[in-house]
Amino acid sequence: MSETSQAIALYDGRPFFETALRHGLRFAIIPRAKLDAIEAEAPKGLVQIADAFGSKYLRPEIEIARKRIVNLASLYLLETSKGDLDIAAKIIRDNTFLSLSRGGSGLLKALYAMPEYSLLGREQKSSVEEFLEIWSLKDKPQEYRNLLAHRQQNALEIEAGFWFGRSMDLTQSELQEEDVEAGAVIRTGVLKRLLGDADAPIENQVEFAMIIEAVRAQAKSKNKVNKCALFDPNQARALLSEEYVPDQFQALCQQVLDEILSRDLPLILDAKNSLDRLVFELKERYFICAHEMEDTSDYDALVSKEWSKLTKGKTDIDSLLTLLLCIATDVPAKTSLPEKTAKSIVKKIREQGLDVQKAVVWIKTTVPHEKQEGLLEDWQEFSAEAQTYLLDDWDTNYSGALRFLQENCHIVKPVKK
Repeated sequence: MSETSQAIALYDGRPFFETALRHGLRFAIIPRAKLDAIEAEAPKGLVQIADAFGSKYLRPEIEIARKRIVNLASLYLLETSKGDLDIAAKIIRDNTFLSLSRGGSGLLKALYAMPEYSLLGREQKSSVEEFLEIWSLKDKPQEYRNLLAHRQQNALEIEAGFWFGRSMDLTQSELQEEDVEAGAVIRTGVLKRLLGDADAPIENQVEFAMIIEAVRAQAKSKNKVNKCALFDPNQARALLSEEYVPDQFQALCQQVLDEILSRDLPLILDAKNSLDRLVFELKERYFICAHEMEDTSDYDALVSKEWSKLTKGKTDIDSLLTLLLCIATDVPAKTSLPEKTAKSIVKKIREQGLDVQKAVVWIKTTVPHEKQEGLLEDWQEFSAEAQTYLLDDWDTNYSGALRFLQENCHIVKPVKK
């Protein structure tokens, strides 16, 4: 059959089953007796389908069932014959009409069984009956093919995700418990392989930040001999070749490599992006074993030296609000203040006002990203109350203002002698 005839078959507005049946009758591939057999068995199939999805006693349900059974038969014929009308007509001739519709149903069930998302966790789906109810009414073959291609890609990514996970000494159960996206594990595996450390995952955000710093240092280095494969396309291709990565993942690896080089690497090499911002923006694209850290001091010291220097590891809200109060009033930043200094700050605020926005800007430019949202909320709440207590003209001896600061900040009272 010519390619032109196949194209006509594929784009014919009628159901493919009808097109193939007409073709078979016209060219004597299908005998008239076969048409009589289809007419005899079709009502049985209609009743079965109507009963499965609605009611076999209602005429509208029977009409919908007719559409479903023809769509299912058309899907099976089209996918089996690849649009060749001669082959499709012979399939109709050699099989019962109900077996054709069951074939279409089987294709949809196989499609349903494929992963809906490229997640390494255990997928939660609606029932197969709901899926069949929706998809048996679809009469555009391209919709099926698009979803099939999408889910096949998901399956491939999941397989590759587990393979890269094993290469980094991560078990399948560990990855499934994390419910991680396969693409993140693949991207991590590719990056680690290019950095010459393919056998280990990224343990935490500190290590991820150190990797980014190392890549930046490599980019600035004039020693071309020791540069990593990220900066040498030929070396990168060699490390991702069939010698190291299975053949079925080659195209996927190249796609991920292209994404790293075109999207992630320019962000990393842009000097305007702080290390903290890069970790914050990129960490969801990679698999990091421990996103949450009980002790963040090492990470804070690495990504924000000013924050680490001023806080000295203190994370309690009283100390941090004290620090922000100092910044907002142009007083040397401290996490605790003598009562005398606190009193002078109140006096300064009454004379010059409290520059709330100055502290907000400092938070957004200096504080590690994961702490910013919470600290901004605390500062806004504190500064709103401060306007009431610290600017109270009736409080001439500052007793109410100091009480407010003692309740919310870290104020050290003078030691009585």
